[in-house]
Amino acid sequence: MDTGAFERRFKERLRDCGAVLPGGRVLAAVSGGADSVCLLGLLARLKEQGEIRLRAVHVHHGLRGAEADRDACWVENLCARLGISCRIFHENVDEFAREAHLGEEEAGRILRYQRLEEEAERWERGEGEGPVWIATAHHQGDQAETILHNLCRGSGLKGIGGMEKRRGRLIRPLLEESREEILLWLERQGLEYCQDSTNFSDCYTRNRIRGQLIPLICQEINPKGVENIVRVGKLAAQADEYLRDQAEKWLKVCAVRGEDLAGEQGEGILLPETLRELPEILRYYVVRLALAGVLGRERDLTYLHVRETAALLEKQAGRCVSLPAGCRALRTYGGIRIGRGTLKGQTKLPQVKMQVFSHKKGMEFPKKQYTKWFDCDKIKGTLELRFRREGDYITLPKGGRKLLRRYMIDEKIPAGKRDEIPLLADGSHIMWIIGYRISEYYKIGPDTAEVLEVSLKDKNDEDTEEESWRIR
Repeated sequence: MDTGAFERRFKERLRDCGAVLPGGRVLAAVSGGADSVCLLGLLARLKEQGEIRLRAVHVHHGLRGAEADRDACWVENLCARLGISCRIFHENVDEFAREAHLGEEEAGRILRYQRLEEEAERWERGEGEGPVWIATAHHQGDQAETILHNLCRGSGLKGIGGMEKRRGRLIRPLLEESREEILLWLERQGLEYCQDSTNFSDCYTRNRIRGQLIPLICQEINPKGVENIVRVGKLAAQADEYLRDQAEKWLKVCAVRGEDLAGEQGEGILLPETLRELPEILRYYVVRLALAGVLGRERDLTYLHVRETAALLEKQAGRCVSLPAGCRALRTYGGIRIGRGTLKGQTKLPQVKMQVFSHKKGMEFPKKQYTKWFDCDKIKGTLELRFRREGDYITLPKGGRKLLRRYMIDEKIPAGKRDEIPLLADGSHIMWIIGYRISEYYKIGPDTAEVLEVSLKDKNDEDTEEESWRIR
């Protein structure tokens, strides 16, 4: 290994990420593992040469007991030997994960980046000029894991593109280096590092990809499997950037925006009939960006949301798709109108009241058309009051599932009314076809512990809780 060439590549990639040399400020995320020690060692060398100013952050997750204490102490001592200011944050990842309903891995990632951002902002406020860059030690192997993970989760081109070398102030100057080169550089420099025992656990999906899938690919299919995966990821990222750029240009020229298109709130957008002239992949990008523009973010959008909205082009005027956060897409004679709240030509959703109470033996639940009771423990996700979507189903007596479309046909509900019937939904499982029936699955039974009561609000009810149609 040519250590000089390795260090020169690192310096150039640091510049490629946006860091100004000399004089730039870098905050290194240091776990104590091999990759982060390599990152810190390379940055420390640049600090000695007067190229950068450097600080470090270590986040103790409070998960691995004495081993985590050892890592924090080791990082602190290493930074002291290298003459680098280091701040140790102590977090309770387990508690945060429970409160936020997240896995430990995701909760730890969120807390790490929060503390890194806070420390970078504190440094910027305290002294010096110019931005503070946050450097992490993600390398080529991590990139391959991310690409495979996102591919298996059904991500689009953006997800398959993997991690960016720069996102905001976050930079990844080791992203194109292999794990083998990192370990060899550490060996040549005589730098030791800590081993995190959780890296060898099969509890986490990423660990299984790293420890089982990638070795299998390299041993049984192609020794250069990691490099090839990363190369495809780079092409996917370039394709995503190009298609996004083309979609933005089309929206700027062809789409119509305005408050009169929005419905009850905000600004709406009309995608005209010419949308159907675009290639399918470009239509997908146009619709996704349009939805994100009205919603304010892309995070809550899925492939299904985009597909159902684009499919409105083939439907008759008046058909509607319910989307996250009160967003709606409506087929009109002029194209697809997207906005929040109720759009012109769309039936308004009713408001509901709800309460939860304990179930006691002998309780009776009267038959009412517009008040229903459900077993709370059987609810899997976030309840939503909406109109029908593709894939909706209901559970009938004896446990049989029936697609909502088929149920409405069998019940002889007129085709023109099917999109106007409000539904209480738990994902794609319809709990209550309002005005008709509830799902057998959610009915109160002898084992019910808590009951959810849902009733339509009276027109004179003064309770006007904002977004009351959406039950969280």
